[in-house]
Amino acid sequence: MSSSNFEVIDFHVHPLKLLSEKILMEEMDFCNVKKCVLLAIDVDHKILDRKNVKNKVAKVLFENGYWDLWAIDHMKCTLQLARITNEEVASLAKSYPDRFVGIGSINVSLGEDYVKNKIREIRKLGLKGVKIIPTLQFFDPVEKMEELRLIFDFCERTRKMVIVHTGCDPGPWEDPRLSNVARPSRFKQILSEFPDVHVILAHAGSYSIKFPGIWLDEALEICRKNDNVWVDIAAVTYLVFEGKFMEKIRKEIGVSRILFGSDYPVVAGKAVKDSINDILTSKEISDEEAEQILCLNALEILKHIK
Repeated sequence: MSSSNFEVIDFHVHPLKLLSEKILMEEMDFCNVKKCVLLAIDVDHKILDRKNVKNKVAKVLFENGYWDLWAIDHMKCTLQLARITNEEVASLAKSYPDRFVGIGSINVSLGEDYVKNKIREIRKLGLKGVKIIPTLQFFDPVEKMEELRLIFDFCERTRKMVIVHTGCDPGPWEDPRLSNVARPSRFKQILSEFPDVHVILAHAGSYSIKFPGIWLDEALEICRKNDNVWVDIAAVTYLVFEGKFMEKIRKEIGVSRILFGSDYPVVAGKAVKDSINDILTSKEISDEEAEQILCLNALEILKHIK
């Protein structure tokens, strides 16, 4: 089956500064992606200068065999490159309103006043939701409930979605000790308080080079208990073509709450087309289920979002 038989909606794209608007549009057109969700990433490399954060990170790096703190400087560089502002995403979404859905981001670790200001910014810019990423923002959801309540309350009142990074992250964040704040289970409390907010668990709790599917069970449990929660499979499309994972997904939630995401252009050596082909060539799903994952499930969510 070819993706040209139906529309593709990519629910997970990063419009990095290194990625020109022209290249992004060409990639979408080449892959028959009719609409994609653009994600801002509100991160601050200076958080790594905080004593408590730096000490925790340095301890993990040392135990992994790094004998100096150059890796912290590398992490700072990663955060600087990863930062995508709400304004940048809003500008792209405004230029191509039929192609792009803009999602803002709020750095929860910076406190309640900061969160309130960013909520006002997202509302003013007309963005369709909020992306939070505990790993790169260095916060534990359980310890930042008041900030999260502000975000979820805003999204509930304005019919916007929340996209939560779950799973590990590349580089030093591959160590689960630096990424366990992004376990899906860390969001159980806030999800129970806001059952009407559409929430997407990015990467299905599964991203990890060392431990593929690391927290998939937690993501599926949350989806099973909360009808308002979906998973995207950005950077983890193997979940759909490896039988042991797909069998578990089918048993727990089926395919109706799986969203296609490419994570473009973050996954090294993998273009959007490659991620789409993972779905189209999977022997674990039918053609009808592939269409659900690549398009129809996303349409179901987007029709509820303002």
